[in-house]
Amino acid sequence: MERDTKTSAADNGRKPAGNNLQSLPTRQYLDQTVTPILLQGLKLLAKERPQDPVQYLANFLMENRNRVEKSNGGSTEDAQ
Repeated sequence: MERDTKTSAADNGRKPAGNNLQSLPTRQYLDQTVTPILLQGLKLLAKERPQDPVQYLANFLMENRNRVEKSNGGSTEDAQ
């Protein structure tokens, strides 16, 4: 069993063939999909300090979701 664990750990640093996000470990999946756009939204949120920060962040994510989908190979309409 230790051999399987070592093999899995070695695979964690690589992208799976065909960009299959479903097979990624949780941390890698989040780092490749949500984290970049979320950090951008949080930076803007900290700068703007809106009255309703959750709604502001939700709007930011929805307005910029095409950037995330395009970077992950998803087929979406052109961004603004």
